[in-house]
Amino acid sequence: MSDGPFWSRQSELELYTPLVGDTMLELGNKKNRGFTYKQYFEDRGYKHVSVDINGKDGALPYDLTEPMDIGTFDMVSNIGTTEHVGVSWEGQEQCWKNILNAMHVGSVLVSTTPYPGHWKWHGTWYPFDTFFLTLATENGMRVDRLYIHPHHKGDMLYVRLLRVKDQSVPIIRPCNFLENEID
Repeated sequence: MSDGPFWSRQSELELYTPLVGDTMLELGNKKNRGFTYKQYFEDRGYKHVSVDINGKDGALPYDLTEPMDIGTFDMVSNIGTTEHVGVSWEGQEQCWKNILNAMHVGSVLVSTTPYPGHWKWHGTWYPFDTFFLTLATENGMRVDRLYIHPHHKGDMLYVRLLRVKDQSVPIIRPCNFLENEID
């Protein structure tokens, strides 16, 4: 794509592909080069809701460490947000519960997070690939893609999960994370 927020991030756009349904929840108010992801997807017909405690760029000012009840979406997007959420495991756990509660059978989760040991200056919570494998297995999801993507600042973990079974109570395990201690 030569325009919009993905002009320099083709690998992220590929992770979204194929697009599913017509509703999307975005964690954070993601921008790149002055373009918001929200506007990009709205221009393609998505009913797009972004949530970020800062309330900027059309985002609902929600704290992801608190329970949210905003319905379910065909796609849920976590492009570099969860690593910043919560000063304790409980906050991080609630953030992932919010993600799972926003999914229905057929929903897709697209997620990029810094790979553990990389991006040490950026965020606090770094899930290993085994976190996503366990998350999928215990919450009625199938792993569509899971791979380490090289980035000039450090490796990223790219994940695409598909919800295939209803799971009324999300299960999040407090393992398979590297907690970064920012000086």
